[in-house]
Amino acid sequence: MSYIAFIAGLPDISADDRKLSITLKGFNEAAADYLSLKDRKMLDLLLLTEDNKQIVRLLQKQEPDANLDTVYPLTVLQNEVEGVEVSQLPSYLQSFIQDYNNGKIKEDQIAENVLAERYYKALQSCGNKFIAEYANFSMNLKNLIAALNCRKFGKSIADEIIGNNAFAAELKTSQLKDFGLTDGNEWVAQVVALMASPNLVEREKGLDCVLWNYLDEALTFKYFSVEILIAYVLKLKSLERWSKMDTESGRKVFSELVDKFRQSLKFGDQFE
Repeated sequence: MSYIAFIAGLPDISADDRKLSITLKGFNEAAADYLSLKDRKMLDLLLLTEDNKQIVRLLQKQEPDANLDTVYPLTVLQNEVEGVEVSQLPSYLQSFIQDYNNGKIKEDQIAENVLAERYYKALQSCGNKFIAEYANFSMNLKNLIAALNCRKFGKSIADEIIGNNAFAAELKTSQLKDFGLTDGNEWVAQVVALMASPNLVEREKGLDCVLWNYLDEALTFKYFSVEILIAYVLKLKSLERWSKMDTESGRKVFSELVDKFRQSLKFGDQFE
């Protein structure tokens, strides 16, 4: 389906933007008048990462995180976890909640990783090739970051890797600096260099640029299609995250995340 009029009316965005000309909420409101139901569901699926985080918190009896911008209202997520209403959630989330509540998530498994793997499978099987390929890239990127952190701090790489593709297999077994993955994956060398930086902010911004570059290359020869909107949403989500960090509350959240990250891996004073 072509979205010529809608795409033409969207403001341009770039990785260097500091002030957003449109928010995710604004995009969703505008898109409601244009998108087919099928495409709307696909875009919603891409935005469920924060719902995933909130679901895990609720299942683990933690307080809800008010800073998470979920697709579904908090009351819906709470009711789903407590089983007090007919499910509105995608099947991967429904089955995860059921398995967790029924004790089918093993004690030695990391709940976030189990859910992340199911989420990527849902993206890969959503029926859109662009989203499936993006999901594979995103999973590989996250796995590489996890493997580099594990290697640096002496943790088991295999425990943190999700999925079972060839990329994941190399991360679990290779002793090479780049895990033998640079050939055919130019971005791997970029990520290895970024992860060696002690500056967390520069590192995170650099990793976002790796994702932006992937999306730009993947959009070659695609015009006014839903794929353009998919990439736009992913980029906008990235920009909105950094925009929030410019507020006082955002800086506080970021500082808390850094402190938590330090403590969990016993970094010491390695951040600027």
